[in-house]
Amino acid sequence: MTITKIKENTQSAAALRKEEVMNVAARLFAAKGYHATTLDQIAEEIGVTKPALYYYVSNKEDILRTIVNRMMEPMEEVSKIGESKLSPREKLSAIIQVLVRFAADRRDTALIAFEQSNILPKRSRDALRRRQKDVETTVQQVINDGIAQGCFNDIDAKMACFAILAVSNGAYRWYKPGGNFAPDNISEQFVRLFENGYLKKNMQ
Repeated sequence: MTITKIKENTQSAAALRKEEVMNVAARLFAAKGYHATTLDQIAEEIGVTKPALYYYVSNKEDILRTIVNRMMEPMEEVSKIGESKLSPREKLSAIIQVLVRFAADRRDTALIAFEQSNILPKRSRDALRRRQKDVETTVQQVINDGIAQGCFNDIDAKMACFAILAVSNGAYRWYKPGGNFAPDNISEQFVRLFENGYLKKNMQ
């Protein structure tokens, strides 16, 4: 094995370990609260010593900052989709996929974002709420654009937005890794449901 390959493997292992640190920390923050969770508890949960934990993070604030940034990532991606040249239908489908993937892949982080944001420092909490509002604005604008272009039915954009966000964001409550459906399969089914409804055409 070359030195370069060894280095790549070491970096990959470190990245996976840091991901584990963040996932465990998010779960403990969600269960115990940020202030009640200690680095000792995080280290014990992972099975490393506290000094070893400092190889991956500087302090508890560093962990929280990373978790908050992870909350922001899908919201920033939604904004980029909204500004893209995709059609309204393509935009809405892509947005649902991004939100479902986040809720399914980072369930404990999603739990903090949507139910326990009060554990965050005020500055982070306010920034999160602004981003969540930006997502609502983007989704409503995409729906309104679709209505104006004649590709969506003439529906209440605000209510449709709330329904889409509730379904997509709520996947963290019930999604189980290794289940029958992967996140992308789930988002595809959600898109079909929103686009087609649940009534047969001859029943409408």
